[in-house]
Amino acid sequence: MIDQLLLAFQGLRRSRLWLSIFRREALPQTEADWLAMNRRNFFVHILPAKMHKESASMSYNWLWMGVISTWLFVILTVTGVFLMLYYVPSTERAYDSVREIMNAVPLGRFFRNLHKWAAELMVFTVFFHMLRVFYTGSYQKPREWNWVIGVLLFVITIMLAFSGYILPWDQLGYYAAKIASNIADGTPFIGVYVKQILLGGDDLWQPSLLRWYVIHVYILPALLVFLVAFHFWRIRKDDYSKPHWTEERKRG
Repeated sequence: MIDQLLLAFQGLRRSRLWLSIFRREALPQTEADWLAMNRRNFFVHILPAKMHKESASMSYNWLWMGVISTWLFVILTVTGVFLMLYYVPSTERAYDSVREIMNAVPLGRFFRNLHKWAAELMVFTVFFHMLRVFYTGSYQKPREWNWVIGVLLFVITIMLAFSGYILPWDQLGYYAAKIASNIADGTPFIGVYVKQILLGGDDLWQPSLLRWYVIHVYILPALLVFLVAFHFWRIRKDDYSKPHWTEERKRG
């Protein structure tokens, strides 16, 4: 049985599928082979060919909060797609559709609770990831721009969590939307226009919920995916956030 599996694996390594993904028949053996595979394969290229050992330490990365945040977003995406199959963005049916998800849909309560807890944990992990970056000085040159991207990602994470509270359209969601529109109204010069965009008029009604739904499901996730991709690319280009004190040791 094992011999058959090995033969099947060897056949897979010579197949067009394997070559189209990894661009080589054999696994890399030398450093030059690893560098070549790193350049040619997207799934490997997202990580650098080389990495400073202190960058992977738990003491420097604080339990890899950035990686945990990314996987929490994956969980939120999967569970969010499931919830979209049953949720109705209507002021008359939104609350009842959420109750149906919780009480009538198979695994509905599990997926909704998983979505809720993953969202709250993501706010926590993104915050502590930023705290770690600030504490270790990883925002310093040449990573200043990536720090700005990280701040934007944190803001989008907060907005995702906030907009998610509105969608059930219960008392918490209704008054959260009202508070958000009043805060937007206080913005200098453009506050009135921002409030009208969020509400779809002058008061909370059906277009208001629909707009928050579009913001939560399409606009914010699209921005988050784009910025996360750019964030990862900059991390790789910046030598995987190598601790700044390693550079100071070299200078000393």
